[in-house]
Amino acid sequence: MRIAKVDCRLVQVPYRVPHRMAPGTSRFLRRVLVFIETDEGVTGVGETGTTIPERGGETMESIYFAIKRYLAPRIIGMDPFRITQIIDRLESSHWGRTGFLCSKCAIDNALYDIVGKTTGRSVAELLGGVNRTRFGVSRSLGVKSPPEMAADAIRLKERGYAMLTVKAGFDPRDDIERLAAVRDAVGSGYPLEVDVNGGYLIETAVKTLRKMSRYDIEAVEQPLPWWDLSGMAKLRRAIDIPITADESAWTPQDVIALAKAEAADTICIKPIKNGGLYLSRRIAETADACGMGVLMGSKHPLSPGTSALRHFAAAIPGMHPILGYGAPEERFAGDIVTRPLTLNEDGSVDLPEGPGFGIEVDAAQLDRHTLHESSLLDPPPAEEAGDE
Repeated sequence: MRIAKVDCRLVQVPYRVPHRMAPGTSRFLRRVLVFIETDEGVTGVGETGTTIPERGGETMESIYFAIKRYLAPRIIGMDPFRITQIIDRLESSHWGRTGFLCSKCAIDNALYDIVGKTTGRSVAELLGGVNRTRFGVSRSLGVKSPPEMAADAIRLKERGYAMLTVKAGFDPRDDIERLAAVRDAVGSGYPLEVDVNGGYLIETAVKTLRKMSRYDIEAVEQPLPWWDLSGMAKLRRAIDIPITADESAWTPQDVIALAKAEAADTICIKPIKNGGLYLSRRIAETADACGMGVLMGSKHPLSPGTSALRHFAAAIPGMHPILGYGAPEERFAGDIVTRPLTLNEDGSVDLPEGPGFGIEVDAAQLDRHTLHESSLLDPPPAEEAGDE
């Protein structure tokens, strides 16, 4: 079996409610779908994308053209089962291990889908075996007024979410006020975490998170800019809240640096930012060897990427039992598969069944949401720019 063709499709789906975090606000989700076809007629699908430009500089435009013009031609004719060799070849085409991670993810996912479909195995089985088939789910609260966020928190708790995330990294007083309102709404004992997205500097972080500690939060995610490992280590010693590294943890080498600096307790893995399932597993194993826990983030994928998250989480023995993403239906007014992945009535999610990722792309929906390549050259919509 050989790789015969690699096709890219750019899709756009609107958020049900604009998504706001410290770096900016998004009203539409754009994703790149990669379809790898073999000479035996088996096709695998992979999903990737960004909401804002990534730490490595990747944007939706760069991802699309990097795959189509540079990465895809390098893998034509290769055996799709040799995923390690394919990733090594892609990484040999640029300087450094952090390059084109989001781009590589889509190719990686499509390869695993092909191998699963060909062998009749799920991707979780290919990654080492199924350790669990059902997961609790956490949900990020949209940044609104404290009363509105409190109302949202009550609704989501009643819906069955196992944990909620309060976005921070804005004005510290407003951040604390929103967190206090959410804690009052959900009551004591219900798990809450705070995600700063690197929005604080060390002086602000120490003072603000010490005040937040009274609200009994499970962890604070990426409290400082990704590069400030010494600051994160100082903060970790100064507060009594576990620190999760997200933007600071892109590669296994990043995890080793975090461990040496004693800058984090837990690593947030997102296959899209970490280069796909093969490289994400290396990160999980490195974190485990360094004595750090791992949890699952997302990047807000559609159903192909969501299935990849669930299969990965199912295969990693030490993965946190609460996933950082439930289903596309939570956030988006559309999808591109015949049976979109959903939430259970109790707020949990299940591992998709079937070979590969267990999903089937709906050609009509794919066409409906596909953007023409020329749209990549248009300026971004004004309402998507900046931080509101």
